[in-house]
Amino acid sequence: MFDIAKNTEFLTAIGINDASEDVKAKLIAGIENLAQERLITKISDKLTEQQAEEFGKLTDEQQAADWLNKNMPEFPSMVTEVFEEIKNEILANKAQIIGE
Repeated sequence: MFDIAKNTEFLTAIGINDASEDVKAKLIAGIENLAQERLITKISDKLTEQQAEEFGKLTDEQQAADWLNKNMPEFPSMVTEVFEEIKNEILANKAQIIGE
């Protein structure tokens, strides 16, 4: 959904852009899963019961993204906020996360 593997600015900011492909792939997968979990929580907190039911019926990521962009105007800023939080957490704990 996020395809952060192509976001060299984010990868450079957290210091993994030049990591081996294996290390980078593992970190990216973890970051994407964490971001998705956090966004689901934030989205759930803002949806009405009817919206949650409608959103729950969507069958693929593109439908979900389209629905969110249409029905939740703050979604792009939520994504930015979540990735900024994750970036800051990684930078604060870089030695433990990346092994530096």
